[in-house]
Amino acid sequence: MTRQTRNTKLDVDTLHATEYREVHEQRMALIRFYNVWFAIGCGVAFSSYWLILNLSLTMASRPTLIAGALVASAIMGFSYRAVLSIDREVVGLYPRIIFLELLLGYDFYRDYLRRRPRGNSERSYVERCEQIEAENPDHLWDNVYSLFNQKDFPSGRRLSVHFRAATYLSIILFWIIVALILVPQYFPMAR
Repeated sequence: MTRQTRNTKLDVDTLHATEYREVHEQRMALIRFYNVWFAIGCGVAFSSYWLILNLSLTMASRPTLIAGALVASAIMGFSYRAVLSIDREVVGLYPRIIFLELLLGYDFYRDYLRRRPRGNSERSYVERCEQIEAENPDHLWDNVYSLFNQKDFPSGRRLSVHFRAATYLSIILFWIIVALILVPQYFPMAR
């Protein structure tokens, strides 16, 4: 009977360890996905902008020039929103990762979240989870999940900050080019 109980515990630990690897692989796949999504969005935005810019200069059409900047800005904004949405899915995996680490005795991701710069809410969440007293894994999962709040993991403290900066700088670039073309036409002394 003792051997059977020990084998059952080993099987459960093996299942949890496998799930832990799978959850991390899912997290990495989501991160790769939003990086690829943003790169494609940037490529489409810039290529459509330059295409419409060349077309508008060939046709000498101001509305087409402005439309090109609007289209490219909308594509960049949509790409950034997609990154934020996918990033929320990554954050949604945190409770399961924390639960599995507590169950398996790992401290990899919990340590990462504790050391986040300006990440007091992340640290607080991990510390509250570590103080949970549970008699079985289901009870532990319920408590870890009940403590989780998406707002404790703001996107401003994550990698999406770089995507936001790239989005805003790209949109500013689109409109600076439009201004450099149109301003001399309306204000000849600005040349």
